[in-house]
Amino acid sequence: MESRFALQTLFSCEGRVALVTGGATGIGAACAEALGAAGAAVGIGGLQGGTGSETPVSPGAAAQRLRTSGIRAFGVDADVTDSDQLADAVACVERELGPIDTVVAVAGSSLDGVRDDRLVDLDQMYALNVRSVVELSDLVLPGMARSGGGAFIVMSSLAGLRGNTELADYGVTKAANAQVARNIAVKWGSAGIRANAVSPGVIETEFSRPITEDPDRSVIRRGKTPLGRFGIPAEVAGAVVWLASPSGAFTSGQNIVIDGGTLVND
Repeated sequence: MESRFALQTLFSCEGRVALVTGGATGIGAACAEALGAAGAAVGIGGLQGGTGSETPVSPGAAAQRLRTSGIRAFGVDADVTDSDQLADAVACVERELGPIDTVVAVAGSSLDGVRDDRLVDLDQMYALNVRSVVELSDLVLPGMARSGGGAFIVMSSLAGLRGNTELADYGVTKAANAQVARNIAVKWGSAGIRANAVSPGVIETEFSRPITEDPDRSVIRRGKTPLGRFGIPAEVAGAVVWLASPSGAFTSGQNIVIDGGTLVND
């Protein structure tokens, strides 16, 4: 008889249907792959990911890559800030894979300093980083509750937990989306739904290249990180699998910081 503490039991997502927004590249792609490797069917929703030196990848192409690894996956193009496209994406994933019981809301961006009009940038970041998460929760949580519960995971950021200069307004929106997770945990807990935020520090992705590939800035940031290095996407994805799996069944309303100790450094 297999022990209830066996890793394949504690961290299994077998039978789950997960929707990962922003799951084509970076942290989102790592989360989608990790959930699939743990047994979940994975829907990837969002726009084509990849900028700069990173090769653009569509949700469909990302899903195809997972299917070649034996993971049941489906990708759908959707601007998560567009209400109709977001609703269609949810409907498409459920039609192809079944009722969604796990959500990882990764889609997000920083627009700090992109335009001269700071408030326009702030409004767009709020629509992407906060409003789309609220709207997604409204779309999936009632069905999740009817099915007996599930997990709703919001990708927040270390920037939402401390003051910032370059990522000031991005940090405001990330503080807000972590609060969305806490609110969901309180409102929907009685229906068996767990909600948590995950706040990465500097992770080696396209998003963080301005830090990780700048010799001076990278030295400074690593010096402020007790572990002395940057994280990798798999280290964030591992926490997501934990929160989605039976091992995370009594964890809700939390903000899990994955930053190598940066936040607590003196």
